[in-house]
This record gives sequence, structure tokens and C-alpha cells, in this order.
Amino acid sequence: MASTTINEIPKGVVPWSEAVKLTRVDSHTYSANISKSFLIGTVPNGGYSSSLILQAAGQHLPSQPNFLTSHFEFLNRTEAGPAIIVIEDVKIGRQLSTIHATLYQGPHVSSSSPGLWMASASSQARKKAAKIMGYLVMTDLSKEKGLTLPTNFALTPSPPPGRPDFSALENNTDTDPNWQLMKFPNENGFGRVRCLQNCVYYVPRNKNTPKDVYDGWVRLSCNENITDATLGYIVDCWPYVVEAYRPLGPQDGQVGEGSFKIQHNSVFWYPTVVMNIEVKKSLGEKGKRWVRLRVTSKQIRNGRLDLEVLVLDEEGELIALSTHVNLVLGGERNTAGRKPTRDGKL
Repeated sequence: MASTTINEIPKGVVPWSEAVKLTRVDSHTYSANISKSFLIGTVPNGGYSSSLILQAAGQHLPSQPNFLTSHFEFLNRTEAGPAIIVIEDVKIGRQLSTIHATLYQGPHVSSSSPGLWMASASSQARKKAAKIMGYLVMTDLSKEKGLTLPTNFALTPSPPPGRPDFSALENNTDTDPNWQLMKFPNENGFGRVRCLQNCVYYVPRNKNTPKDVYDGWVRLSCNENITDATLGYIVDCWPYVVEAYRPLGPQDGQVGEGSFKIQHNSVFWYPTVVMNIEVKKSLGEKGKRWVRLRVTSKQIRNGRLDLEVLVLDEEGELIALSTHVNLVLGGERNTAGRKPTRDGKL
């Protein structure tokens, strides 16, 4: 990934506001266009697709524009192109409201006439076209009031001390003593992950934590701020804990138990099965430019891994908690049954 300055947007990056732009079809239906800029091989990043649902939810309930919790289940692979989001009101309350949302895609799903498709599609057709389902609890976080008490929460193991020199990070002068720009090789599958160019990642200059722990500062490379709706993508922008175990070259052998091994040139895909997010503090209407990530995995076993993602702001306050269930699949599963394309490549 090429380095960028504060005013330079990488080639091919679509502004976030454009990537999550929705058209309201009726009171409960929204049309969207899933951007190629967020492809991982042939499949869009699941967190980005979830952010489309979060965006629709905020528009659907303007008096309760913030999601407090969200639960997403990824039923089938999405693809770049038209999509429809349909919202069902489960329970609308004064303080908290629960809604159910479904993202549909398929050969007969057109964002130009979603109302017609929804009216004519059979129950079986809808089931086949359903790609992501989510339950969300909506509220207005600016009106929250109640008991507040201190806790002893701290990142363990401890990350590098202090806040980064953000002016140095912004201009890529590489002078911050603790943090450096993360660069991605084009081999080992990373060259297939076009999605990575949508964020700028900074990692510890001297990593002192275990392999299964990722610490980083991120911002959107399109220079827009990170908002609450962006959190769907942010918590899923680094599902690559397994990559820390990859041998650097053929001389380093293989890693893994039994007949399943990681070699230096193995290509993996880490699709999300389930993702949960709880918001602790709103990023505000204007959002924040930088957030801090702590990503950990408790177990990587039999081709499945858990992820816990903590999102913090520049002051170290907790913004969101997220848990994931991911699979570890061969890269060929990403493109199975789909026409080869270069759209997902960097």
C-alpha cells in the first residue's frame, strides 16, 4: 500500500459518504450500491456492508439515530452492485427501539425498482436473496442519563505508551517514536484485498504483545471522519490475526497442527459468520478522524477463530466493543462460482 499525505487520497478509493449513500424508497425500504472499493477478492467486506444497514437504521429512526447494540448474521456472500435494505419495526419505544434489517442482493434485485421486486418476490426468492440480517437497538445517545462509576478497565497487555504524534502520522514523516505506517505486501493474499486501501493503519514500531494481539491507530484514507455508522466497517477492517503467524519465507517451514498448515505463500480468506457491536460512547455527529483498535483472538481452532475488537478515541475512552466469529478458508472459496476479476486487487 503506497503511503499518502494528509491531502492525498489513494487511487481507486471511494469517499465514505459516497460508498454508503442510500436512496429512500418508502418508509421501510432503502436502495444502495455496494462499492467495489471495499472488495476482498470478489466479496465486499462484511463490516462495510453492515455499515450500510447502520446508515439505513439511523435514517429510519431520526429521533433515535444511534445504535446501542447490533447483531449481524452473514448468510451468503454479497457482491459489488445494487442492494436493497428492508427494515422491520420490532418494537418502537420512547428510549429504546428494536428493529430488524435485511440486506438483499441477487440477479432480480434492482436498486432502480426495489419496490416492484419486494412486491412481486416470493417468500423463497426473498430467502435466496437475503445476504445479511441484523437486529439493532436504536436510541439517542445524547440523551442518556444515569449512574456512572469508575472501573479498572485497561488494555492488557499494555500497548505503546502515550498518544501518537498525529501531525507526524498525518504527513507520513515517520518521526513518531512509537508508531509507524503499516505497509502491505502484494503477495500472501494481501494483494487481493482492495478493501485495505480504505484505511490508513499505524502499528507499534516495536511490538511487545503476543502474536494474537493487534494494536493500531486507523483513519479513513478518503480523509472523512469516522462516525457511529462507520463503526461496522472499522471493527471489521482488521480480521487478519492469523497473518501474524505466517512464516516469512520457505526457509521458515510451516505453522499449524495436523494436516492444515500455513505456508509463507498460503492464501486465506476470513469471512465473518456473526458480528456483534455495542456502542459505549457516540463519536458525535461530526465524528472523529482517528480511533485506536485493540484486536485479540482467544482461540484459532479447526478453521474458526473468535475476534474481540475494542475501539477507543484519542483520549483513551472506550467507544465500542465488538465480537466476531470468523472462518479461515482457502482463498479459492472467495471466488468459487464467480467470474475472476481484478476489482478486488490493490
